[in-house]
Amino acid sequence: MSLHLQLPNELLFKVLAHVLAYSVHMVVVSPGDIEWHLRVHHTLSARQLQYLRSLGVAIRDPSALGNFSIGSLDSTAPQLVQGYSLYIAIVYLRTQASRSTAEIYHSTSATIFGAVVTLSKVLYSRIVPREVSVMLKFATEDEAELSHVGILVVRQCAMLSGCVDALTDELDPADEAAGLRRDLNRLKAEQMIGNIDAADVTFLALFRRSVPLPCCTAIWLSQLPDVYATLQRVYDVVSQRSLISEDAVTQLRSLVERWAPPPPPALPSATETSTGETGAAAG
Repeated sequence: MSLHLQLPNELLFKVLAHVLAYSVHMVVVSPGDIEWHLRVHHTLSARQLQYLRSLGVAIRDPSALGNFSIGSLDSTAPQLVQGYSLYIAIVYLRTQASRSTAEIYHSTSATIFGAVVTLSKVLYSRIVPREVSVMLKFATEDEAELSHVGILVVRQCAMLSGCVDALTDELDPADEAAGLRRDLNRLKAEQMIGNIDAADVTFLALFRRSVPLPCCTAIWLSQLPDVYATLQRVYDVVSQRSLISEDAVTQLRSLVERWAPPPPPALPSATETSTGETGAAAG
């Protein structure tokens, strides 16, 4: 009788598949040392992992985004490698769209959704064993949720701007229809502010996942096209006039404060500059 502990074959298979899935995922998304992950399993060639690593730089390093070409993806690679290549393309497209206009962001979202469907419905079924794609599956689902949250925030901000502009119009007190429209716009504006705040909660929950989620760390909701500028403008308007409820104003103020861009680094004072020059001269 053997004295060595042995796992049942099915459990051993599950453990090894999970380790492999995690390592392949980390090769793509982790900005840190991945030497162990590169060597974790010899069934994937070093060439394929290095290929994924080179593609993954487009989503690990925002400054390298312009160097990525979707046309360079290898359609002859193993299904798992193709799946990760498509995942990288999805993240790349959404990050690029996030840096453009609201119109481009919306149009690109349709392309991204199609790619997510292709990845989840087609490529997953071809990856064998299925367990090695579990990290890719989770990452794709998170990416789909991030895309949904981003689209919601950009769209709600655009609609919120229109509602608040309508609320500022002067109305004839005798015009009952106009009064009803104003009440409806007020309710819509308050609901949109609540929707944007809820989207921020969802985004932060995704951001705090233990495994890196590249698009979360590259683009915050406040950096999406026209988002922060719209919220700031709307807050400046509603905080001076009783256009919406106090609770909604408070909620909006909290969003503006949380999403405010960090201040630029302070320039050294004249005293600090002269002190540094004196020290350098003395050295």
